[in-house]
Amino acid sequence: MTMRMLWFCDMRFPFQPDGYWPGSGPAPYGTREVGLWAFIGVVCTLFALFGAAYLMRIGYEDWRLLPPVPWQLWLSTALLAAGDAAWLLAARPAARRRPRLAHRLGMLGWMLSAAFVASQLGAWGAMAAQRIVVTAGPAAGFFYMLTGLHIVHVAGGMLAAAWVLARRRPDDGLRFGESLALCARYWHALLLLWCAVFALLFGMTPELVREICTTLGIPAR
Repeated sequence: MTMRMLWFCDMRFPFQPDGYWPGSGPAPYGTREVGLWAFIGVVCTLFALFGAAYLMRIGYEDWRLLPPVPWQLWLSTALLAAGDAAWLLAARPAARRRPRLAHRLGMLGWMLSAAFVASQLGAWGAMAAQRIVVTAGPAAGFFYMLTGLHIVHVAGGMLAAAWVLARRRPDDGLRFGESLALCARYWHALLLLWCAVFALLFGMTPELVREICTTLGIPAR
């Protein structure tokens, strides 16, 4: 009976390695960092599965390549890279007890991320103007699905970052700096994912996939 009660308490209130108990207050940096890494791992796995589906589908005869990259996508890539740099720079002055500068850089990173989303939507409009809509073919469907999924994760990060920026307190510079460091880490992942999606959509061709499969000894269509 005692062992059962101990097991129940352990399941009800899981103890964290850094001494944090859920419900006892704000989670420390180590706990939040582990949670972020776990979430990034799940997101990367999701994109990897969609990428594998893309590579398997590209070998079919009805596959039609996408048109040249619209300029809005090049712009959005630059905006996301600039936003990533802004979040990284924001974390540094926060660690040096300069919360005002950190807050301004964080706002810059947030606005650059909003501009990235707007540029992505502009790219959708440019593709639609060329009659590349969701139902235009498998390649078009994957384009909208992968870019849309990435936009959703950027928007989610923006919501979390807005909460961090809005809750800044002058007497809690350390925790603010830690939160900005986590934002920077998440934006690193977003930038790497976007580069992978960009290369997949506009760099992979059926011929290249067949050549890679042949080299690896994998049967290809």
